[in-house]
Amino acid sequence: MESVRDRRQYEILQCRQGDFRKVMDVVVAEYNLEIEVNGQPFVILLCTPRSLENLVAGFLFSEGVIRGPGDLQEIQIDVDQQRARVTLRGSDDFALAAQRSHIRQTVPTAGGKGHSTLDAAVLQSLTEGYDGRITIRAARVPELMDRFGKMSQLFADTGGVHSCALSDGEQILLFEDDIGRHNALDKVLGEAMMRGIALNDKVVLTSGRISTEILAKVARRGIPAIISRSAPTSAAIDQARTLNMTLIGFARGQNFNVYTNFSCLDMD
Repeated sequence: MESVRDRRQYEILQCRQGDFRKVMDVVVAEYNLEIEVNGQPFVILLCTPRSLENLVAGFLFSEGVIRGPGDLQEIQIDVDQQRARVTLRGSDDFALAAQRSHIRQTVPTAGGKGHSTLDAAVLQSLTEGYDGRITIRAARVPELMDRFGKMSQLFADTGGVHSCALSDGEQILLFEDDIGRHNALDKVLGEAMMRGIALNDKVVLTSGRISTEILAKVARRGIPAIISRSAPTSAAIDQARTLNMTLIGFARGQNFNVYTNFSCLDMD
């Protein structure tokens, strides 16, 4: 499955301070993965061609199509055909879940409307059953994000991917990268699901913007906190406040902004 290259080299004309020269440049690969579920075409993900089984499992998990590994019978990845064949237990349940998920056929790397958001009914159900209690040591945030920012060799080589990690607030437990920030998160969630890692006391670390789509994926899985190097959107802040989630943005160097659930922060 890892035989497909995740980077390619091109000869380019490079300009530096007005001087031009031809050099070889390393560029991240883009890969179209068609997912079939129970024999039905379901979605095409534009992604980085590695950790594909985690991506497929995490996408279905984060979009609410499956509830856990018990819903999965098999995932077959055909790298050459760029196809993932998923068999679920209970085709009727899948048809209903697919209808509810409102996922369009092709999901771009940026995610956008291809991914579910939290509609009013889902938001209400999460609010009623959401714990949201976690304590984050303020001193650990810069340390975690510094370590997180150095983990992607693919970013160091190409500058073309987003990163995502799962943390317990002290250590980084899982790490993935991808051309799409949504995909990177799905890969982490997929691995966590397959390994049976509890999520209700974990923190998501991400390099990308925190939009409502990203927040929805995190909230659906009961994760109480998310930290990003980038900015949140206003809608993401509003929904995080409703859910009592902890949302931290612009975590760079020794600086970060806490947008919601201030009481979660241990400043000692």
